[in-house]
Amino acid sequence: MVLFTAFIMVFVYLAFRNKSALGPSNIIFLNYALYFVFPAVLFYFLEAVSWEYVLPWGKTNDWSALSETAILSYLYVFLMFFVFSRLLEIGICRTADENFFESYSVRPLAFFIFISLIFFGAVAFIQVTGGVDQWLGSYSDTYLKNKKGYGLLNFLLIVGSNFLAFVLGFYWRVEKRVSWVLFLYAFSVLVLCAYLQGIKSRLFYYAVFFSVPWLVYARISIVKGISVFIAFMILFMFSMYFRSNGFYSSPEMLLEYFLSYFNTIFLHDKIIQDMNPEFFQTIGFPIKKWLTFVGIPSEDHLHDISRWLTSIYFPAQWFEGGATQQWPIETELYLNYGYYVFWAVPVFLYSLFMCVLYSVRFKFGPVFMFIYVLGYLHFLSVFRGSMIAWIDLFSMLVYVFLIVFGRALFVRVES
Repeated sequence: MVLFTAFIMVFVYLAFRNKSALGPSNIIFLNYALYFVFPAVLFYFLEAVSWEYVLPWGKTNDWSALSETAILSYLYVFLMFFVFSRLLEIGICRTADENFFESYSVRPLAFFIFISLIFFGAVAFIQVTGGVDQWLGSYSDTYLKNKKGYGLLNFLLIVGSNFLAFVLGFYWRVEKRVSWVLFLYAFSVLVLCAYLQGIKSRLFYYAVFFSVPWLVYARISIVKGISVFIAFMILFMFSMYFRSNGFYSSPEMLLEYFLSYFNTIFLHDKIIQDMNPEFFQTIGFPIKKWLTFVGIPSEDHLHDISRWLTSIYFPAQWFEGGATQQWPIETELYLNYGYYVFWAVPVFLYSLFMCVLYSVRFKFGPVFMFIYVLGYLHFLSVFRGSMIAWIDLFSMLVYVFLIVFGRALFVRVES
């Protein structure tokens, strides 16, 4: 049943895909390709060749043991998100503005100031999380443990560096005479930020944001899609080797690691087996976090669905290391919207939100284009967590700052 479900997902996508690379429906399929299709096919391939596992813990996540309920949940949510998004893309989304980038320029002084803000933010983050020696001598432990208590600074650094990568790509695209000093300064700061924030994901995000001026016009084909997927997997393997301090030192070990990393459906299956469908059980978690800022305390693990469930199923990970497993959006729907028929309401509303952003991506200037692409990529995080997270409040405040700052950074030019 697993492979048949994977076939349905691939068939539906190929038959009705949006050929515009940054269409919301494409990121929906990418999520299910990463967390369902790819690991499922990989598992059955390894089974077919009688693979001898080399990792110390052997085979994990037996796809043949999944419940039908978990498999059908994934198929159901995929079909809803994909169908709603494709219909909305066809119905309300505008065509690309071919002259958008010719209408703007980047002010060098404002760009320099922004690069410097990110650089000093990164230096401050290094200092408060242990210092240079700690980051160089014990990268994995520092990355996983020392960031606790500095989540807001880390978040600002992540969004700021994402925006820096976007502006750098925009600058390269629109300026006829590029300042190599500015370019190399910005590039160096991005390398530093990638090191601090997890190379595996950051390199992918920076590449996307830098490429936005070209991606917004890009048309995706099957060959291009497969090529991008393979490149992403190679980058993932390289960064995982680095992040694990060389533990995953062979292609065989890295291949097996994929099966344990893309594990969200197994986490969802645990919930199906142990809990009943509920209404609004965790949807109030972000509010509890917001209330802590005005002096109303609550436990940290009650601020996010994945934190809460990690504290139940993997208590040592959360209470000793502050790490979390990432439960999928299917779990949030299961615990907050009860029976399957009611899941369609939040899925449709979020699809509508993303497609409205997509439809006006060229209308309100470069910063708004960045906000759309950030939301586009954030869609991947939504599929491994919550539609509304406590950090979204700060996201809105950052967006307001970027819109205001964007007036100083970008200037319209007469064509």
